Order: sequence, then structure tokens, then C-alpha cells
Amino acid sequence: MSLSPVECCPISSTARRFARISAPLPSSAMKMPTGKVRGAIATLVDISSHKEAERSQERLLHELQHRVKNILATVTALASRMVGTSSSMGDFFSSFQQRLQAMGRTHEVLSSYNWRDADLEQLLRAVLTPYSSKLRQNIVVDGKSLQLGASVAATLGMVFFELASNAAKYGALSTEDGRVELSWSTDKSGVLSIRWKEIGGPAVDQPSRLNFGTSFIKQSLEYELGGKVDLRFEPSGLECDIQIPLVPATEG
Repeated sequence: MSLSPVECCPISSTARRFARISAPLPSSAMKMPTGKVRGAIATLVDISSHKEAERSQERLLHELQHRVKNILATVTALASRMVGTSSSMGDFFSSFQQRLQAMGRTHEVLSSYNWRDADLEQLLRAVLTPYSSKLRQNIVVDGKSLQLGASVAATLGMVFFELASNAAKYGALSTEDGRVELSWSTDKSGVLSIRWKEIGGPAVDQPSRLNFGTSFIKQSLEYELGGKVDLRFEPSGLECDIQIPLVPATEG
């Protein structure tokens, strides 16, 4: 018996939807006692979710490789720059360890947001935790909730570590009565302005040359983020004004 051709018909939206499903089509032949094939049984198994999980895993692995590469490059560059400014191996080891710990605290915040964005206040509080005292309220943070892209947040985390560690050694955070006032705002053009102001610490003198921390702050903000930074060594304490053009929070 011959089979007549199947008349073609338009593909419905339902058919098009199923056409995108990943599914193997195993089949078994049905034979008569004489051995002649009289039909077949086919089984359709939807494995779309499995395929999507595979693609998602590939994306995650790619992102992980990218981030590990960036972290290693940052750590290598940090070590290279510190070697030339450290007075001894002990000084290098102590400072390097503190900076790695600050980087770790920053990455913990970014990880809690799946490296997609980060809340600025949460980032600052995490980085400044080793230097803050609830009893003395020596660090005052003021600003509206703001989400930052991961790369911007990672750089800012290290910048504020440098400011805080400097304040703990020589500035307002080195005394019982000193404090830091930290505030930020954004304008209509998409520029983030941050002010760091130290109050009540020892008198500050203009340094004869930039140390590692100060150089790191300027280079990170100006070259990595395309921003501007104004460091003023006022007698009443260090003041730092930062301006950064904001980028989409999804940047990684």
C-alpha cells in the first residue's frame, strides 16, 4: 500500500515553540511475525532544561576564569608596586597582607551580589570595619542607596582601604577623638561625588612626596575609573574629594 503525500500546512505558534525544545527522538520498530515492519514507537523526551543548565554552567566557568585572571593580575601588580616602596621584607609582608585582606572583604560583598553589582554603603562598611568603633562612632557614613558595577566597586574598595589605613596610622583614626565623615551624591549627568573628611586628628602637613597609598589612590581613580581626585592635606585633617562617571551596575 502506498502512502499519499502529507499536505503542507502553516506552522502554528505552538509548533514553533516546541521546535525550540532540545529533545532526542529514540524509536523502536514494530514488526509482524513475518519480520515485516508495520510501524514504530517513538519517545519524545524534553531535555531543554538540561541543555540550558549546561549553557549556564559554561557561562559561569567563563566568568570565573575571567575574574580569576583579573584578580591574579591585580595581586601581581600590587606586589610589584609595593616592592619598590617597602623599607624591609617585614614591612612588605605586613602591608601586603593587609591589602589582600581588604581585597577579600571587598570580594565578599561582590560575591553576595553574584558579582553583578554592589551597594556602596555596604561595601564601605565592610572595608572600613577594622577601623570603625560603634562606641566612639569614629566613622560617619551618609548617602543614598547606590548600586555600583562590580569593577568600580572593586577599585573603590581598595581606594577606601588606603584612605582608612592612612588615617589609622597618621590621621583622624589614630586618636580617640578623631573621626571620619564620608558622604556621597550623584548628579543628573551620572557623576558620583564622594567626600572623605577627617576631623579631630593630629595636625596634618603636606608630604614632600607621594607615598604608595596616595599614588595608588590617584592612579586607580584617574586611570582605572576615568575619575578625578583632589587630596588636600589641611591642618585640621585630610580631605579627599572624588568624582567618578558612573557605569551600568551590570558591568563585571
